[in-house]
Amino acid sequence: QVLEELQPGALGTMLVVELKAEESTGKKYVMKQVECIEEKQANKALKEAMDLLKLRHSSICAYKELFVTWDNKISSLFLCLVMQHSGQGDLSSLIKEKRQKSEKITDVVILKFLGQMVDALFYIHKQNIIHRNLKPSNILVTDEASFMLCDFSTEALMSDEMKWKIRVEEKSKSWMAPETLRFSFSEKSDIWSLGCVLLDMMTC
Repeated sequence: QVLEELQPGALGTMLVVELKAEESTGKKYVMKQVECIEEKQANKALKEAMDLLKLRHSSICAYKELFVTWDNKISSLFLCLVMQHSGQGDLSSLIKEKRQKSEKITDVVILKFLGQMVDALFYIHKQNIIHRNLKPSNILVTDEASFMLCDFSTEALMSDEMKWKIRVEEKSKSWMAPETLRFSFSEKSDIWSLGCVLLDMMTC
Protein backbone atom coordinates (compact mmCIF):
# COMPACT_ATOMS: atom_id res chain seq x y z
CA GLN A 1 0.00 0.00 0.00
CA VAL A 2 1.12 3.52 -0.85
CA LEU A 3 1.97 5.81 2.08
CA GLU A 4 3.18 8.90 0.23
CA GLU A 5 4.35 10.16 -3.14
CA LEU A 6 7.85 11.63 -3.36
CA GLN A 7 9.20 14.20 -5.82
CA PRO A 8 8.79 12.58 -9.28
CA GLY A 9 11.82 12.10 -11.52
CA ALA A 10 11.84 12.43 -15.30
CA LEU A 11 11.76 8.67 -15.73
CA GLY A 12 9.03 7.84 -13.22
CA THR A 13 7.07 8.30 -10.00
CA MET A 14 8.59 7.56 -6.59
CA LEU A 15 6.29 6.19 -3.88
CA VAL A 16 6.87 5.26 -0.24
CA VAL A 17 5.13 1.91 0.28
CA GLU A 18 4.74 -0.87 2.83
CA LEU A 19 3.30 -4.38 2.73
CA LYS A 20 -0.49 -4.59 3.10
CA ALA A 21 -1.76 -4.61 6.71
CA GLU A 22 -2.05 -8.40 7.12
CA GLU A 23 1.59 -8.93 6.06
CA SER A 24 2.98 -5.66 7.40
CA THR A 25 6.14 -5.56 9.46
CA GLY A 26 6.06 -1.76 9.54
CA LYS A 27 9.04 -1.69 7.19
CA LYS A 28 8.89 0.94 4.47
CA TYR A 29 10.19 0.71 0.93
CA VAL A 30 10.52 3.10 -1.99
CA MET A 31 8.85 1.98 -5.21
CA LYS A 32 9.75 3.58 -8.51
CA GLN A 33 7.06 3.29 -11.19
CA VAL A 34 8.22 3.81 -14.75
CA GLU A 35 5.64 4.04 -17.51
CA CYS A 36 6.58 1.90 -20.51
CA ILE A 37 5.52 2.49 -24.12
CA GLU A 38 4.93 -1.18 -24.88
CA GLU A 39 5.21 -4.65 -23.40
CA LYS A 40 8.45 -5.35 -25.29
CA GLN A 41 10.15 -2.34 -23.67
CA ALA A 42 8.80 -3.25 -20.20
CA ASN A 43 10.02 -6.85 -20.47
CA LYS A 44 13.43 -5.80 -21.78
CA ALA A 45 13.86 -3.30 -18.92
CA LEU A 46 12.67 -5.89 -16.37
CA LYS A 47 15.11 -8.50 -17.65
CA GLU A 48 17.96 -5.98 -17.54
CA ALA A 49 17.01 -4.77 -14.04
CA MET A 50 16.99 -8.32 -12.61
CA ASP A 51 20.76 -8.01 -12.01
CA LEU A 52 20.01 -5.25 -9.46
CA LEU A 53 18.47 -7.84 -7.12
CA LYS A 54 21.92 -9.43 -6.69
CA LEU A 55 23.64 -6.26 -5.49
CA ARG A 56 24.97 -6.54 -1.92
CA HIS A 57 27.12 -3.57 -0.89
CA SER A 58 27.05 -1.25 2.12
CA SER A 59 27.04 1.83 -0.14
CA ILE A 60 24.33 0.58 -2.52
CA CYS A 61 20.60 0.68 -1.85
CA ALA A 62 19.24 -2.90 -1.87
CA TYR A 63 16.46 -3.86 -4.29
CA LYS A 64 13.66 -6.01 -2.84
CA GLU A 65 11.62 -6.89 -5.93
CA LEU A 66 10.82 -5.93 -9.51
CA PHE A 67 7.63 -6.48 -11.47
CA VAL A 68 5.54 -5.20 -14.38
CA THR A 69 1.95 -4.08 -13.76
CA TRP A 70 -0.96 -2.78 -15.83
CA ASP A 71 -2.93 0.29 -14.71
CA ASN A 72 -6.53 -0.04 -15.93
CA LYS A 73 -7.42 3.57 -15.09
CA ILE A 74 -4.99 5.03 -17.61
CA SER A 75 -4.45 1.91 -19.74
CA SER A 76 -0.70 1.94 -19.22
CA LEU A 77 2.06 -0.52 -18.47
CA PHE A 78 4.47 0.17 -15.59
CA LEU A 79 7.79 -1.29 -14.53
CA CYS A 80 7.99 -1.20 -10.71
CA LEU A 81 11.28 -1.33 -8.81
CA VAL A 82 11.02 -1.75 -5.04
CA MET A 83 14.08 -0.72 -3.01
CA GLN A 84 14.98 -0.15 0.61
CA HIS A 85 13.90 3.11 2.23
CA SER A 86 16.58 4.84 4.27
CA GLY A 87 14.23 7.35 5.88
CA GLN A 88 16.94 9.99 5.46
CA GLY A 89 17.37 12.69 2.85
CA ASP A 90 19.47 12.71 -0.30
CA LEU A 91 22.65 14.52 -1.27
CA SER A 92 20.84 17.19 -3.33
CA SER A 93 18.95 18.31 -0.18
CA LEU A 94 22.21 18.44 1.79
CA ILE A 95 23.94 20.51 -0.92
CA LYS A 96 20.93 22.86 -1.13
CA GLU A 97 20.85 23.29 2.65
CA LYS A 98 24.60 24.04 2.80
CA ARG A 99 24.30 26.56 -0.06
CA GLN A 100 21.47 28.39 1.70
CA LYS A 101 23.59 28.65 4.86
CA SER A 102 26.79 29.43 2.89
CA GLU A 103 28.48 26.52 4.65
CA LYS A 104 31.07 24.10 3.35
CA ILE A 105 30.77 20.34 3.34
CA THR A 106 33.87 19.35 5.32
CA ASP A 107 36.87 17.73 3.62
CA VAL A 108 36.49 14.63 5.82
CA VAL A 109 32.89 14.12 4.64
CA ILE A 110 33.89 14.70 0.99
CA LEU A 111 36.76 12.18 1.27
CA LYS A 112 34.48 9.58 2.87
CA PHE A 113 31.85 10.21 0.20
CA LEU A 114 34.40 9.78 -2.59
CA GLY A 115 35.79 6.58 -1.06
CA GLN A 116 32.33 5.04 -0.67
CA MET A 117 31.14 6.01 -4.17
CA VAL A 118 34.33 4.84 -5.94
CA ASP A 119 34.05 1.54 -4.06
CA ALA A 120 30.36 1.19 -5.00
CA LEU A 121 31.03 1.98 -8.69
CA PHE A 122 33.99 -0.42 -8.79
CA TYR A 123 31.68 -3.11 -7.36
CA ILE A 124 28.87 -2.60 -9.92
CA HIS A 125 31.20 -2.13 -12.91
CA LYS A 126 32.92 -5.43 -12.07
CA GLN A 127 29.49 -7.03 -12.53
CA ASN A 128 28.89 -5.21 -15.83
CA ILE A 129 26.22 -2.96 -14.31
CA ILE A 130 26.23 0.76 -15.13
CA HIS A 131 24.29 3.24 -13.00
CA ARG A 132 23.46 5.60 -15.94
CA ASN A 133 21.74 8.21 -13.77
CA LEU A 134 24.27 9.30 -11.16
CA LYS A 135 23.34 12.67 -9.61
CA PRO A 136 22.94 14.10 -6.08
CA SER A 137 19.23 13.19 -5.80
CA ASN A 138 20.16 9.52 -6.45
CA ILE A 139 22.64 9.40 -3.57
CA LEU A 140 21.09 8.88 -0.13
CA VAL A 141 22.64 10.40 3.00
CA THR A 142 22.30 7.67 5.64
CA ASP A 143 24.50 9.28 8.29
CA GLU A 144 26.72 12.33 8.72
CA ALA A 145 29.43 10.78 6.52
CA SER A 146 27.67 7.75 5.09
CA PHE A 147 26.22 7.61 1.59
CA MET A 148 24.30 5.13 -0.53
CA LEU A 149 23.86 4.88 -4.30
CA CYS A 150 20.25 4.34 -5.36
CA ASP A 151 17.83 4.54 -8.30
CA PHE A 152 19.79 2.74 -11.03
CA SER A 153 18.48 2.98 -14.58
CA THR A 154 18.40 0.44 -17.39
CA GLU A 155 19.50 0.91 -20.98
CA ALA A 156 15.97 0.14 -22.23
CA LEU A 157 14.54 3.02 -20.20
CA MET A 158 17.38 5.49 -20.69
CA SER A 159 17.16 5.21 -24.46
CA ASP A 160 13.45 6.07 -24.50
CA GLU A 161 13.68 9.24 -26.60
CA MET A 162 10.43 10.84 -25.35
CA LYS A 163 11.45 10.60 -21.70
CA TRP A 164 15.00 11.52 -22.62
CA LYS A 165 13.83 14.85 -24.05
CA ILE A 166 12.05 15.67 -20.77
CA ARG A 167 15.12 14.62 -18.81
CA VAL A 168 17.60 16.59 -20.86
CA GLU A 169 15.52 19.76 -20.59
CA GLU A 170 15.88 19.74 -16.84
CA LYS A 171 19.02 20.63 -14.93
CA SER A 172 19.91 16.94 -14.41
CA LYS A 173 21.90 17.10 -17.65
CA SER A 174 24.60 19.02 -15.75
CA TRP A 175 25.80 15.70 -14.23
CA MET A 176 25.66 13.75 -17.50
CA ALA A 177 28.68 12.87 -19.62
CA PRO A 178 28.56 14.36 -23.16
CA GLU A 179 28.28 10.96 -24.88
CA THR A 180 25.15 10.04 -22.88
CA LEU A 181 23.23 12.69 -24.82
CA ARG A 182 23.70 10.33 -27.77
CA PHE A 183 22.48 7.33 -25.71
CA SER A 184 25.99 5.98 -25.19
CA PHE A 185 26.62 4.79 -21.62
CA SER A 186 29.71 3.17 -20.11
CA GLU A 187 31.62 2.91 -16.85
CA LYS A 188 33.34 6.14 -17.90
CA SER A 189 30.03 8.06 -18.02
CA ASP A 190 29.36 7.03 -14.38
CA ILE A 191 32.84 8.31 -13.38
CA TRP A 192 32.19 11.61 -15.22
CA SER A 193 28.92 12.02 -13.28
CA LEU A 194 30.67 11.27 -9.99
CA GLY A 195 33.21 14.01 -10.79
CA CYS A 196 30.35 16.47 -11.43
CA VAL A 197 28.68 15.53 -8.12
CA LEU A 198 32.01 15.97 -6.32
CA LEU A 199 32.42 19.46 -7.86
CA ASP A 200 28.88 20.31 -6.74
CA MET A 201 29.72 19.25 -3.14
CA MET A 202 32.94 21.23 -3.08
CA THR A 203 31.34 24.48 -4.27
CA CYS A 204 28.60 24.93 -1.64
